[in-house]
Amino acid sequence: MLATAFILIFAAIFSLIVSKYIPKISPNYVSIFVGILCGLIPPVSQHVATFNAEVFMILLVAPLLFYEGQATAFSFVRHHLKVIVGITVIMVALSTLLAGFSLHYFLGLSLPLAFVMAAISTPTDATATASVSEGLELPKKTNSLLKLESLFNDASGLVLLQATAVWLVLDELSIQHMMTDFLVLAVGGVLVGFIISMLLMYFRQHILRVFINTVSIQTLIYLVTPFMIYIIAEELHLSGIIAVVVSGLLHNSEERVALFADARQNFTAREFQRVFADLLNSLVFVVFGITSTKIMLEQFSWLNISLWGLSGLILYLVNLLVRYCYARFKLKENNLDAWLFAIGGVHGAVTLALVFTLPGLGVASEHFNLILMSELTLIILSMLVPTIVLRFILPKEPNRAETLAKLDQVRSEMVQAGITEVHKMKLPTPITKLVIAYLKDQSRESTLKEFTKRWHRITRLPKIRNSRFQHMQVRIFQRCFFAERAYIRQAIHEGKLTFEEAYFIYEELLLAEALLIDPYNEEE
Repeated sequence: MLATAFILIFAAIFSLIVSKYIPKISPNYVSIFVGILCGLIPPVSQHVATFNAEVFMILLVAPLLFYEGQATAFSFVRHHLKVIVGITVIMVALSTLLAGFSLHYFLGLSLPLAFVMAAISTPTDATATASVSEGLELPKKTNSLLKLESLFNDASGLVLLQATAVWLVLDELSIQHMMTDFLVLAVGGVLVGFIISMLLMYFRQHILRVFINTVSIQTLIYLVTPFMIYIIAEELHLSGIIAVVVSGLLHNSEERVALFADARQNFTAREFQRVFADLLNSLVFVVFGITSTKIMLEQFSWLNISLWGLSGLILYLVNLLVRYCYARFKLKENNLDAWLFAIGGVHGAVTLALVFTLPGLGVASEHFNLILMSELTLIILSMLVPTIVLRFILPKEPNRAETLAKLDQVRSEMVQAGITEVHKMKLPTPITKLVIAYLKDQSRESTLKEFTKRWHRITRLPKIRNSRFQHMQVRIFQRCFFAERAYIRQAIHEGKLTFEEAYFIYEELLLAEALLIDPYNEEE
């Protein structure tokens, strides 16, 4: 198990690093490719243990959905409850019915098996959607609908899967029982997520007002929250998925209310969320690549490939058709926005996780392999089609390359304003050179050679690291940062930067000053 965790985490981190060197390719594709490579290397593949769906749901899916919920305003969800019910219940039911009967009619699959595959194909993934539309302007309303759908349709898919799996294994199907289960799971999940999150929220706010520095304990509580809530909900036989989503929504509202109560904690939580979400999403697609490669190597035949491909294609086309019709005729979207909503339904982590719950539900291995490879085909198609199509129907983000070049130019001029301020101070030459080298780092203008020389100087000359120099350093850099902020204000006034563009540079400057005066990072 330890070897499996190490391999997967290493592969995920490696994928994220590689994706930075090829920004035009979605990180998801890079992660899949790395996963395929891992699956093709026998020593690596052999050390990856048999996939555990429960571990996957707890460690990957639960925190991912928690972070997605946290990125969504609670008030926004409250004002769109009718739309949420429509796209997560009615549309999901229509997709399942049409996809199930289509698989049965065109491929001759048994109705129970076809409906199991159809149920698994309903959950969507907002993170995956964002990755395939990066650099493009997706309409705000469409983006909001896709986000709301991905937050809440997972529970619908899970209930449908459980009901259809019982139908497949025991040849029993109860519509009434299924609807009752859905209501219990959904309402119970909401209550568990709400109650526990409220208790945690008041506990965090209490310790914030009792203790001086609570960042470490607050971060630990934040880290374990999605895992704890998911496990508690599942142990109560309720929807852990809905529970963590509700928890994420409440965390969002807490952050908005107590924005400045603990600025350090709020900033830490935001950065942690971004980093951890990227890692988890990469892990999902690495697992995707490894799993699909293993099955391909073990069960390769043209008959199997044809069946997997056709099943996945039918699932994708049916979902595409239902999504378009629902958006066009029920949501009253125009033709283009309806197609964007249809194409934007990208599948990912939850779809994969639902497949791996099947062995625990008693589904036979021959059915499992067919379902898994069909759903993998569906996932690939749902990512590939929008990656290609959206490039032709969506406008690019306005002058992104020019904006980055403009920011680099202004950042360099800002640093020069700071350097000018250094020369005004008439400092000793060694200190002047050192301060200027630090300032140049803001615009990444210092070379590796200069970095090496500075590192050598600092490590070899401890006298410049005494407390007296530290206090003097703070005063020197504060003057420099004051001059740099003045330049940013001037650049905005002269029209060189918009407020939105200036935000990125201004944030960097504030963070640099925060690190400089950090009372918890003093050197002895």
